[in-house]
Amino acid sequence: MAASSSNTSPLDIAIIGAGPGGLSAAHALANQGFSVGIFERAHALHPIGAAVGLAEPGYAALQKIRPSLATQVRAQATNPKRQLLMRLNGEILFCDESPLAGTSFTWLGWYTLQTYLRQTLPASVRLFLNHHLIDFSAEPLDAPICLKFQNQSDCLARILVGADGYRSVARSKTVGDGAPLYTGTMTWRGVVPRQRLAPLADPFTEGAGFQLIVGEQKNFWMMDAGAEQLAWGGTALQSNPDKSESALATVLQVFAGWASIVEKMIRATEPTSIIETGVFDREPVSQWGDGHRVTLLGDAAHPIRPSLGLGATLAFQDAVTLAQVLAGVDSKNISAVAEALLHYEQERIRVTAPLQHQARQEGTASHADDQADRLKAAFEAALANRRKPDL
Repeated sequence: MAASSSNTSPLDIAIIGAGPGGLSAAHALANQGFSVGIFERAHALHPIGAAVGLAEPGYAALQKIRPSLATQVRAQATNPKRQLLMRLNGEILFCDESPLAGTSFTWLGWYTLQTYLRQTLPASVRLFLNHHLIDFSAEPLDAPICLKFQNQSDCLARILVGADGYRSVARSKTVGDGAPLYTGTMTWRGVVPRQRLAPLADPFTEGAGFQLIVGEQKNFWMMDAGAEQLAWGGTALQSNPDKSESALATVLQVFAGWASIVEKMIRATEPTSIIETGVFDREPVSQWGDGHRVTLLGDAAHPIRPSLGLGATLAFQDAVTLAQVLAGVDSKNISAVAEALLHYEQERIRVTAPLQHQARQEGTASHADDQADRLKAAFEAALANRRKPDL
C-alpha cells in the first residue's frame, strides 16, 4: 500500500476520499477482484475529534463486506449503559439505564474506525495520500478516465467513485448542483482521553455512558466512544457557516454558564483537534454520476444532517450495493459498467432520498424550545418499552 505515489497503467476503480465510506468501498470492491486506488487529499491521516454511531444496519453492511470487519469494529466500540438528560442549569430530566443498553448500537471514534479500515485494506488496494483531485476527464468513453491532481501526476482509471464528502469535486462535474446548503447550524466536536477527566461521575463511571444537555436552542452531548476515550459535540444556531479564529474560545463562549461538565470536557480537549464546522445538506437528485463510468458514494452522493446518526451506515450500505452490482462486470465493458452504476444509483437513491428529508426535519426540530421535554418523553417511552414483559 503506497502512501504517496502515482500509477501509469489504469486502475479498475479509483475512489476519491479515504473516509470510512471510501475505505469500506475499497474493501468491498477489492473483494470482487478489482484493482482499487484510493486518492486522499490529506498529507496524513490525523485523528479528528468526532464519534460515529453504528447500529445493526451498519454492522450488517460491514458483515457483508467481510465478517471480520464487523467483529473487530464492534470490539473497539462502546454500547451505552447509562444515560443522563439535563437542562443547561443542571436540572436532571432523565437518569437511568440507556434505552440502547444491550442493543447492537455503539459509539466509537471516527478516527478509530478510519484507522482500522485503513490498516486492514486488502493488498490489491493502493492508498495515495496528498492527492487533491481538481478535475477529471471521462471522454472519450473508450479511453481510461484521466484524474488530475494538484501538484501530482495524472492517474488513470476505468471507473471513478467520488467519496469526497459534501463538497465533492466529483459531484461538481456529474451533478453540478453548486455549493451544499447551509442549514443554519454550527457544530463543535472533540475527543478526550478518558484519563484526562478522571474521576468521572454518573453516567460515565462504568465506561459506557451518554449525557445530553439541552437549552437555549442548543445541544451538548458526551459519550464513551471506546474503552479509552470520550467524545463530545455541541450544536447552536448561527446565521452563517464562517469558522472562528479559535474553535476553543468560540465553543467555550457558546456554552458559557452551562453545567460544569461542559467546560471541563471542552478544556480537556487538545485545542487544535476541536472540529468547528457548519452543518450542510443537499436536495436529493435523480442521478449521481455521469451515466457511464462515474458515480458517487456517501456524503458526496447524499449529504445528510447528523440528526439520524446514519451517515456512516448509509456509506457502508452504498459500498455493499456498489460491489454487488459490479460483481462479475469487466471494468473495460463500458455498457455493462454503465448499467451496473445506474442500478446502484436507483437502488440507493430510493433509500437515501427520504432519509435526507427526514434528517432535515429532525435537525430543525432539535433546536426547538421544547427539545428537552420531547427528549425526556422519548427516552422514558423507549425505556418503558424495553422493560415491558414479553407476552
